[in-house]
Amino acid sequence: MRRFDRREFLRYAAALTGGWIASWRGATAARAADLWARWNAASPSAEIARFDSVPDAAAVPSLPSPANYRPVRVSHWLPLRDSATPVPVPSRAELMAHWPAVGKSRVVMVRHSGVLANGQPNPDLVLQMLDEGIGALANGADPLEVWRVLFDPRERVLLKVNCIAAGGPTQPAVTYAIAQRLQDAGLAAENLLIFDRTDHELADAGYALNESGTGVQCRGTRGEGSEAVLTQATVRFWRELDECDAIVNIPTPKSHGIAGVSVAMKNHYGSVNEPAKLHGNGCDPAIPELNAHPIIRDKTRLCVAAALRVSPFDWNSPQPENALLLSFDPVALDTVARDILVRHYQAVGADAGFLVQGAHHLMTAQNLQLGATEPDLIDLREIVLG
Repeated sequence: MRRFDRREFLRYAAALTGGWIASWRGATAARAADLWARWNAASPSAEIARFDSVPDAAAVPSLPSPANYRPVRVSHWLPLRDSATPVPVPSRAELMAHWPAVGKSRVVMVRHSGVLANGQPNPDLVLQMLDEGIGALANGADPLEVWRVLFDPRERVLLKVNCIAAGGPTQPAVTYAIAQRLQDAGLAAENLLIFDRTDHELADAGYALNESGTGVQCRGTRGEGSEAVLTQATVRFWRELDECDAIVNIPTPKSHGIAGVSVAMKNHYGSVNEPAKLHGNGCDPAIPELNAHPIIRDKTRLCVAAALRVSPFDWNSPQPENALLLSFDPVALDTVARDILVRHYQAVGADAGFLVQGAHHLMTAQNLQLGATEPDLIDLREIVLG
């Protein structure tokens, strides 16, 4: 891995932050110094540059909330699904349709106040939350039937998690619940791959590595694949993205000192070989362009944000949220997740403006018709289980 001297690295970090550097020089310099220290502390033999480091609260600039900021409002408070009344599941195309193909994109938020017991997720409650959420995406249909419509039995499915921060990763209990339901729907465990860019990040986050044994597979990348030509740079997907038939995007909501927020769309910075090249102008238009690539856009079947805990400040000190977010629209899901992070800032009296203004890639994504970020185009439904 290339090693930078301090002065060169600081210039590089300042260039990536673009126009923000003039207004938040102190926060950016502190972040750059932290990045430099982490970069040079990494092993010289490391295969992947870790540009996205773990921020602290000071690394996220504080701005007054924009006057025109409107959070997405809950449009329906849903009761528990009535399993005694069968609801037909539409076709896969009808089920997955979101804005602009239909008038609004649906996001389902499922909450359970008891899902974290002594700080640890209760696997049975996570499964219950997942079942209620996937059923609500299909108007109350049987959850297992929804999984069977979304995925074919012989498909190879990549479960894209985010493990860059060992203290605040995609919670394994959520990922393994999704893997369980995919198996219940008839998919072979060996055709399911829990994936992020490196083995050590997965292991540090609590995932059980498994490359050759029976059961659900779990590992980092084994090499580069297809090319993605974007405005800011040309990068390559990891080969695992090429080799899979379908993707389940499983991020965890976090603030981000450059992009404002990091949720489903930015989760795919871990799907390419040189994400450091994609941080200019607040990662815009790199985030939307990457998600518009057919390898991501055409293969993604479902987004599930693991929001049992979220990271509004320090990625290694996530805060309880006791929620799952489910959607077929990554832009709408990211927008609702941003609103959750905003509420955490407001709860401690902090300005959350950067989470809104810094995440201008959301509107770029809507303009590319990847999904909806304007509140009037999002149908947010909430289920409270306990």
